[in-house]
This record gives sequence, structure tokens and C-alpha cells, in this order.
Amino acid sequence: MGRLEQTLSVWVEEKGWRIPVRTISEAAQRLGTDTGTLYAYFQERMGMDFRTWRTRIRLEDAKRMLAENPLLSPAEAARLCGFSNRSNFSRQFLAYTGKTPAEWQKHIISGEGGV
Repeated sequence: MGRLEQTLSVWVEEKGWRIPVRTISEAAQRLGTDTGTLYAYFQERMGMDFRTWRTRIRLEDAKRMLAENPLLSPAEAARLCGFSNRSNFSRQFLAYTGKTPAEWQKHIISGEGGV
């Protein structure tokens, strides 16, 4: 799994997770591995599946973008972070942060919370 770890590291650094992929097989193909290896790697090393891990990275990226750019709309942040569905993004963001993207952005920009 050393090669996968290196490939994944480069993929994260280059923000490859921003590219929407619909299936675990497509993600595995982009990472140069097979579905079984990718699944096993994430269960063993990360304690979660690939999709959950990728969603968390995307949400952290969206939080950063919304905090750094008050003029950026939540819809645009969703698109830039790789979410192809705005309602899914909002639902995931709310579950992750306890606030909608717009509420979170307003809260951060007003100086009431940290990134």
C-alpha cells in the first residue's frame, strides 16, 4: 500500500478530490489502484470509507473558502470543492458543522467563530 499512500498524498496536495467522481471504482482508477485495495486502505488506515474521507476534505476546503472570501457564494464554494449537487453540499455541510453554509459564513465573517 506504499504506492497508494504516495499517490494519495500527491492527489491531496494537488486537490484532486475537487474533481467530481461518482463511484469508488472511478476514484480507484484515478488513483491507479483497484476498488478492493482502496477500500481496504481507507478502512485500515483511516477508519472510514473513501467517500466519507473525501467529503470531509471537501467540507474543510469549503469552510476555508467561505471564511477567506466573504463574496463567495455557498453555491460557488460547493462547485469549487467538487460537489456536483448543491443540496447535497448544504445537507453535508449542516451535518458536519451544525450550520448551513450561509449561516457558517456569516458567523465566521462576523468574527464570532474560528475557522
